[in-house]
Amino acid sequence: MKLGIIGLPGSGKTTVFRALTGGEEAPERKGHQEPGIGVVKVDDERLDFLSAYHKPKKVTPVHVEFLDIGGLTGEGQAGRELGDRILSHIRPVDALVHTVRFFKSGVLGAPNPLKEMERIEEEMLLSDLAVVEKRLVRLESDFKKGRKEAADEMELLKEAQNLLDQGKPLRFFPPALESDKLRGFAFLTAKPELFLVNAGEDKTQDEIRPLLDEITTLVQDQPHTAVDWLYADTEAEIARLDPEEAKEFLEDLQLDEEARTRIVKASFRLLDLIVFFTVLGPEVRAWPLKNGKNAWAAAGTVHTDMQRGFIRAEVVAFNDFKQAGSTSEAHKAGKIRLEGKEYPVKDGDIIHFRFNV
Repeated sequence: MKLGIIGLPGSGKTTVFRALTGGEEAPERKGHQEPGIGVVKVDDERLDFLSAYHKPKKVTPVHVEFLDIGGLTGEGQAGRELGDRILSHIRPVDALVHTVRFFKSGVLGAPNPLKEMERIEEEMLLSDLAVVEKRLVRLESDFKKGRKEAADEMELLKEAQNLLDQGKPLRFFPPALESDKLRGFAFLTAKPELFLVNAGEDKTQDEIRPLLDEITTLVQDQPHTAVDWLYADTEAEIARLDPEEAKEFLEDLQLDEEARTRIVKASFRLLDLIVFFTVLGPEVRAWPLKNGKNAWAAAGTVHTDMQRGFIRAEVVAFNDFKQAGSTSEAHKAGKIRLEGKEYPVKDGDIIHFRFNV
C-alpha cells in the first residue's frame, strides 16, 4: 500500500513524513521533485500471537509505504496540468494524505486551513481536467477518421469533464477508478484522500476539533475521504524514542497512540482493506486485501500459481483459532473449514490454500 503525502509548501509535509515513518529523514530531492520514501511495518497483535504459536523463521507484517511528494504549489491554472515528473510520483499511489497547516509560520504567517486546502484541491482538479481535455482532442480526431471504438471512452471522458467543470472531484464518478478505459489515467481527484491537519503545539484538542468538524462537513458528501490530525513536530520527535519514553510523551499529550499507528488504521479504513494471514513453511505473513474480495483473489495476492491452480481454501477465523489454542483443537471444534473460490474473505482469516499447478 502506497500513500502519497502532499501539501502546500510550508505545510509541514516533510515533518509529517518523519512522524509517520518512525523519524526517518526524507532524502535530499533534486529540485524537490524526487519523493522521500519511508516504509512502516503495521503492528498487529494477531500476527504476534501467530508468530508466538508457530515460531517461524520469518515474520512478515503488512507494510505501508509513505512518499513525501513535493511540487504542488496551489497555483494551478486552467488548461495546464502538473509537470510530468510530479504526476509520475503521485499517480501510482493508492491514496493521498493531504497535509493542512494549522500553525503560525514565521514566513507564511497565520494559517488559513480551509483556503490552503482548497488551493491544492483546485490544482489537482485542474490537472485532471487538462488530462481529460487533451485525451478528448485526440479521441475526437480518431473518431472523425472512422475509428468508432473510441466512442465508449469518449462518452466516459465527457462525463468526467462535466463533473470537473463543476468543480467536483472524480471520486463522485466510480468509472474513474473502476472502468478499464479510465483506470489507467490514475486521476488525482479520483484517489481516496485523507485530510490531515498538522496542528501547532500551541493548539489544544478543543481548538483543533472545530476545524476537523469544518473539514468533515466540507467533504462529507464525497466518497473515499477521511479527516484526522496530528502534532507533526512533536510526533516526529516521539518517533525517535524508545517505546517507554514515547508512551510518557503520549500521555502528556493526552493521546492513546502514536500518530503513525492511528493514521495507518485510518488509511486501512479509507481504502476499505482487511488483513488475512498465511503460514507457509518457515514464514507467518499478514496480507492486505480489499474488503469483499473472495478466496480466489486472496490466493492471487499470495502467488499467481495459487490462484491459477486453486482447489480449496482451508480457513479458520483468528478468534476461533486463538480460543481453540492450537490447530488440532480448532479441527476438533469444527472451526477449520474448506471454502471455494467465491468465499468472501473476512478480516483476521487464517488461510491455507490448496492448489495444483
